[in-house]
Amino acid sequence: MITDAAGKALTQVLQSSHLVNDDAQGVGGSAMGKALEEFSRTGAKAGEITAPACTVTGTVGGGKRVGEIRLVAERGNAGTPGSDQTGVRVTRADKERGVAFDCVSTRVGSTRDMPLRVTAFYTDRSRSSRGDAVLGEDYLVLAHSAAVGIAKELGCEGNGALPDSASALPAP
Repeated sequence: MITDAAGKALTQVLQSSHLVNDDAQGVGGSAMGKALEEFSRTGAKAGEITAPACTVTGTVGGGKRVGEIRLVAERGNAGTPGSDQTGVRVTRADKERGVAFDCVSTRVGSTRDMPLRVTAFYTDRSRSSRGDAVLGEDYLVLAHSAAVGIAKELGCEGNGALPDSASALPAP
């Protein structure tokens, strides 16, 4: 689900060149997409869903550093024409970045009039992280990569209008 640029960002964030494969987790882009698709099949016209989160772990010496990729999707008033909650948006919080977009896809039962609003987040879970000042752009690259990956997985029209690179995203 992550691009080459995101792979580089991940090694910076986790300060590790070795990622740990968590066989018990089994969560990736396909599982996240399937959770959103199942939500659409429930017939719920409004509300919020959280797909299973994907934990990324790197080893550093004898320890581990952990980050998390997660998705949140909303139906209902999200994406209403004239709303400031439409189009590609970037959110930021301490040790976290999010990239939101509107997904129009038959796979999730959304239309141009009622798109599914998806936000992909990357959160740095490491206590010994170097933080936002050093890693903020890397967090953004990881959130962007996750957003692009899920837009492709869901077959969102025009890839949710997401730009090809994180550097082309709007300012938060």
